[in-house]
Amino acid sequence: MRELRRFAAVLLCASATAYPGRASAQSAAGRASAQSAAPIELKWNALESCPSADSVLARVHKIAGSTRPTPNTLRAQATITQPRDGLFRLRLEIEYGKLAAVRNIEGKSCKDLAGATAVALALLLSSEEPLSERDLAGTSLATGGTPGGDRAQNQPPAQNQPPAQNQPPAQNQPPAQNQPAAPRASVPVPSSPPNVAAGSPRRWHALLVAPLAALGVGPLRQVSRGLGLGAGLSFDRWHFLAIGELSASQRETISNFADEYQVEFKRFTAGARACRSVFGSRLEFAPCVLMSVHHLSVQSRGANLVAVSDTVTWAAVGVGAQARLLVTSWLGLVAGLDGELQLSRPEVSISLPTVGYPAWKAIPVERFAPVAATITVGLQWIF
Repeated sequence: MRELRRFAAVLLCASATAYPGRASAQSAAGRASAQSAAPIELKWNALESCPSADSVLARVHKIAGSTRPTPNTLRAQATITQPRDGLFRLRLEIEYGKLAAVRNIEGKSCKDLAGATAVALALLLSSEEPLSERDLAGTSLATGGTPGGDRAQNQPPAQNQPPAQNQPPAQNQPPAQNQPAAPRASVPVPSSPPNVAAGSPRRWHALLVAPLAALGVGPLRQVSRGLGLGAGLSFDRWHFLAIGELSASQRETISNFADEYQVEFKRFTAGARACRSVFGSRLEFAPCVLMSVHHLSVQSRGANLVAVSDTVTWAAVGVGAQARLLVTSWLGLVAGLDGELQLSRPEVSISLPTVGYPAWKAIPVERFAPVAATITVGLQWIF
């Protein structure tokens, strides 16, 4: 019986020693699981030159440190674009439960915007107070970067509050202003990335191309030179332009016996093109599709020939490529190369007298080529 009591006492002591260790281990595991939980989801849509989503999340966790469990997951979708004005633009959509907000930020580099994204998400994760839609929109950061700081700033100091009417004043207690304030959990607030300014950028611009010089081969035999202008709009990386061009007059001389006859060509072209920039910020490259309508006026004169005028109109379609160098945010230098397929091939001929007057003979003067190529150079004004 004595041996049985001794064995029971030893077993009881061993259980009492093992239980606190097990409870401590379970508590430590629970804290580690709570701290390692990452209540954030990030969808990262950025250019190839931008930092990756993993690097942004790593920076978020580094800034936020250990975070407490939250009832909802912080979801964010970041989209970085680079319009033609040389600035990068970030659209950050944030959701937390039923709350949602959008932030628009612009900067001179994609790395700056990635840092701004990490700072904004880390501050939300580190907030000690329940998040509001104002916090998601970023307005609470205007008071110094601590979430909820704007609410704390608007509260009156304790010494200015009147005492309660139903309670006698406490005589033995020190004044409220002399009591030490309760310590608050500090949130590391890194400095804002440089060159980042908040605001919604304008995605469209008005365009004016003037002057526009053109040098073309075809559809006439002679090389054509022209001057024109264009106007249109741009939206993100798309360019839409309407162009008018007047070509210098061309002359053909035809000899018939001892007489010479001249044929003069005057051409006006109206066209439209759509281009999309595929790469580049300050120096852009864009393929284009285009359509044009050509109007040709023909006038002939010579001995024994009454001056005769005639006109012809035809259409053409084609493709091209355009490059633009942004000198400033409102001025660019554009250059393009276009190729066109003529949808019709008019023929110009002149009736001249033969040996046996009054007989006349039609002599061909010009047969239009089926294709044409044009080089254009001009200044583009951006509004």
